[in-house]
Amino acid sequence: MSEGERLGVREILQIPEIRTSMVGTFIIMVGFGILSPILPLYARTFGVGLDSVGVLVAAFSVTRLAVDPFTGVIIGWLGERRAVTIGALVVGVSTALSAVAPTFTLLVVFRGLGGAGSAVFFTGLLSYMLRTIPGDRVGRVMSVWYASFNVGIIAGQPLGGVFAHLFGPVSTLWIYAGTCFVAAAVFDRTMHGPDTGPRPERTTGLRRLPWRRPFVAVLLANASYAWMVAAAYSTLFPLFGNEEVGLSELGIGLALAVASFTEFAVLFPAGKATDRIGRKAVLIPGYAAMAIALALWPFATTPALFFLASGVFGVISGYAGVPQAPMLSDVTDDDIRGTAVAVFRFVGDLGFVLGPLVAGATADAFGYGAAFPISGIPLVITLLFVLTVPETLRALPRTGEAPGF
Repeated sequence: MSEGERLGVREILQIPEIRTSMVGTFIIMVGFGILSPILPLYARTFGVGLDSVGVLVAAFSVTRLAVDPFTGVIIGWLGERRAVTIGALVVGVSTALSAVAPTFTLLVVFRGLGGAGSAVFFTGLLSYMLRTIPGDRVGRVMSVWYASFNVGIIAGQPLGGVFAHLFGPVSTLWIYAGTCFVAAAVFDRTMHGPDTGPRPERTTGLRRLPWRRPFVAVLLANASYAWMVAAAYSTLFPLFGNEEVGLSELGIGLALAVASFTEFAVLFPAGKATDRIGRKAVLIPGYAAMAIALALWPFATTPALFFLASGVFGVISGYAGVPQAPMLSDVTDDDIRGTAVAVFRFVGDLGFVLGPLVAGATADAFGYGAAFPISGIPLVITLLFVLTVPETLRALPRTGEAPGF
């Protein structure tokens, strides 16, 4: 058995680059987990409709969408360490401003400003990760990194309900701002090495990207998955749970924590499957199952069914969310990776923008019974397109080492 095949969670956690990324990501995601189930409910305290809630959820991603095309150049000039650190600080400052916003309009503006920092932060961090992971193990390593997202969210979401209940919904904004500042300090002190500094020669134009069907499939897969996350997890699930099922803020936080926990439980098996049997073999059934689950979600009208549906959906989304980054690694080279990651993030943020807007508008116009299945349409479109492209893992070179391995 080769070294790559023996790579398990313990070995992955011994890699300095992964530890750095996981600790900082975990801290930020605790704050995000505290905020995410409460933000739509906080928006409703301003007396706005469901469509306006969708605007607030999308505002962060609108700015991120506008900044994404420039992040490759920004990271090339700043370096990955500075880009990640500054990005986290910008999100923290904008979130603190959101906490003191006197009107809904200013809340949307301040929340949207944080998207610029988020664009630089996540593009820099993902570029750093993909650059330091050999292609034949990227599924497993990325699944462990994704686990830091889920552990943070699992820890944060129930706390979000508790803090909102005890101190009011606005307290979750202050906590999220604090976690961003702490994460910025962590990355600034731990992301060391010459390759994390400025490298302007790594910036490339869009024309150099491999605009063939496999690359387009990767972009489409990321866009539709992000659409699902923003429309379902961030918009419809909290609102449906509160207004149709009758769950409190704490109940919604616990239900979403159940989804995060079950998603976390399957991430590493999904990463192993992605590396061994192929990216498509994991993505295709995952997207099909997610579309079906969204269509059935309006039937989860009792607390027991809502919690059960959350747990099942977490398993499905956990498997379906792993293959996209490994596919991107498969179809791009290191010299164009920064620009490719920027485009990958751009289409994902396009999904984050459109998902909650369409979800809020359709829920207002036609009810939740229509909003949930409509949110699954991009998954079906992606599924049909991915079926027409070859498996990207087969052409993957399975030799070579990267820093930290």
